[in-house]
Amino acid sequence: PFTGKEAISARAGLLANTHKLQHLSQGPTAPWMGTLNGAFGDAMTSAAIYHFKIADRVPIGKEASFEQVAVKAGLALRDFKMIVRYAMTNFIFCEPRPGFIAHTASSRLLAENKLIRSLMSMGVNEIFPGTVKEIETLQRYPGSEEPNESAWAIANDARSPLFTELANRHPNRAENMAFAMESLATMMPDVIILEAYDWASMGTATIVDVGGGKGLVCRQLAKHFPRLSFVVQDLQVTADAGREQLPTELQDRITFGTHDFFTPQPVKGADVYFFRAIFHDWPDKYCIQILHSLIPALKNGAKIIIQDPFTSDPLSMHPWQDRECRASNLRMKLFFNACDRETTEWRELIGKADSRFRLKGIEAHAREPQNEWGPKMALLEIIWDG
Repeated sequence: PFTGKEAISARAGLLANTHKLQHLSQGPTAPWMGTLNGAFGDAMTSAAIYHFKIADRVPIGKEASFEQVAVKAGLALRDFKMIVRYAMTNFIFCEPRPGFIAHTASSRLLAENKLIRSLMSMGVNEIFPGTVKEIETLQRYPGSEEPNESAWAIANDARSPLFTELANRHPNRAENMAFAMESLATMMPDVIILEAYDWASMGTATIVDVGGGKGLVCRQLAKHFPRLSFVVQDLQVTADAGREQLPTELQDRITFGTHDFFTPQPVKGADVYFFRAIFHDWPDKYCIQILHSLIPALKNGAKIIIQDPFTSDPLSMHPWQDRECRASNLRMKLFFNACDRETTEWRELIGKADSRFRLKGIEAHAREPQNEWGPKMALLEIIWDG
């Protein structure tokens, strides 16, 4: 419902200011008392609702007794009541009359919407277990740049980075996470990529989308910039799926190839090598390896364009917006020992990779158009002076 500029801005301002008002009205003890009340209760009940499929067991448009739903969920009645009555304080389910449960808009969404269920799976199966291991991880591996020393890796006894580990050992969780990420990507407005850079100024050019998944971004660009052609690279299963899903009218301008971006780049002499939401999944040492793998393929003047989630500089955003960005940053730490980088961190990373990488500029754009409060995406333009 919030699509116009004024509505989006008003909603963002309302959230920001009521967040501050709540903090002021509760006083300075509130953040710490929350560790005994809200935060753990939210996590615990969310996990239980997901695991026991409680939303699926409540009839749509009707009410049911606590006893009926508890039996279907395989829960003791007292435990069931504890879980759902706490959830009701977050407007998840309601009790229309004593001892009966019915859906609210939020709980019905969980029952009916695959994306919401996939996001819940990510929270319950990936984020929550890693969170309780973060302190142990910080103590055992201070400053680590190894994905297999992340809190998620410790919680899952993982030997490989997250996506590889899920694919090999937990295919259902891998499917849920992939669906959630793909769905969120398709929901992002076209302008996030179309207006992030002056693509038309390239004229006739070849763009290699490294780690480009099934080619969603290249399809968007191809429809609007007919003089551009594209090579989408990813691991074989993903590249094959992208090739099968490619619309017929774009098949002469978009091709797919199998490539691991830690190995030498096979497409030599392209005009642009593009990375979208890749670097924030990797610690600095691995990002440098990704850049190094490009060097044998680069011609003088080639461009490396990176679009990545961005952490704005301290005190440059409203605390509500900053909270969203910092939470994303913490997720990257928990999952990968990586981060959403700030401006200075980007400059340091590019400088460490090779002096011939010339950072021409960094621009930050809101993920949602016309939303000055929204979390940011950075667009880096790098020139190869080889």
